[in-house]
Amino acid sequence: MTIFTRRNVLAGAAVAAATAAHPGTATAADETKDLDAFVALSSALTGIAAAMLAPAVDPVQIKKQYFDAAKSSPSFDRLLQIFRDNATKPPEAIADVILNQSGSDVRYLGRSIMLAWYLGAWYKPETLAQYNSPKAPAGSPPADRVISPAAYTQGWTWRVAQAHPMGYSELRFGYWSEPPLPLVDFTGA
Repeated sequence: MTIFTRRNVLAGAAVAAATAAHPGTATAADETKDLDAFVALSSALTGIAAAMLAPAVDPVQIKKQYFDAAKSSPSFDRLLQIFRDNATKPPEAIADVILNQSGSDVRYLGRSIMLAWYLGAWYKPETLAQYNSPKAPAGSPPADRVISPAAYTQGWTWRVAQAHPMGYSELRFGYWSEPPLPLVDFTGA
């Protein structure tokens, strides 16, 4: 029979945490580097400053949700490598390489990432490719899913339009009666 005391439970938790943290340290560091590269890549694709996409104080952590959605694509590692190979170029040149010179799998993943940041929804790259073909289905491409409720409210389309989604606003009452701020105040670019 095991006797549970506060000391035994805390000691066991400390051992479990130390054991779990040790082997995954390199993986966590790699994921952090990949997330930072993803934010810089997203900045080049969206035209929004990286500091605005991933502010220093970020309680929502929406970048992680978009990163996880993009990471599910088989072309994600290739996209990050292309970005890293071109990281010293200006943002417009990086976007050109990804969207026009890297093959359709990377091109449509880049488009999916842009749509995620702006709309908060994930569009499968293969669906976007299908709608950009000579035999495209009628209508607009359907979103695969809304990434999360936070993604919906944090979509950059609202900030660029200087508006807010229905039922959600961080702005004070009566904000609409004043002229809007310059767009650069919202995008940082």
